[in-house]
Amino acid sequence: MKPFFMLSAISMVLLLSSCSSAPKTVPLKVYSEPSGGYVVYRVDSNSDVDAPWVYLGTTPLESTLQIEKALAKNARKLSIRVMKEGYFDISKDWEPEKVKSEINERKMLFWNPSLVEHKTE
Repeated sequence: MKPFFMLSAISMVLLLSSCSSAPKTVPLKVYSEPSGGYVVYRVDSNSDVDAPWVYLGTTPLESTLQIEKALAKNARKLSIRVMKEGYFDISKDWEPEKVKSEINERKMLFWNPSLVEHKTE
């Protein structure tokens, strides 16, 4: 009786773990001129609520975004922003089809913005 119970328990765990949805993986490289800019991202969905910005690091940045499948499925756009003191913030948006095509073509999302200095008088 015990071996049957153990086998049933192990089978159930394996079955449930195989049904879980793994997040979508998006390889990302963000450089900037000049380097040292703060990089944040967000995924906007079709809901009315603005998604929060998530800090990734400073440029040059090589990272991987892990986006929940449900969020990726309902995504309207992926936005990346680079910010650096003394410079204007700069953003770039990718729509879902553009994300797919860039990953298929380049195997990653890549962006290298030139930051514009903010002159104070």
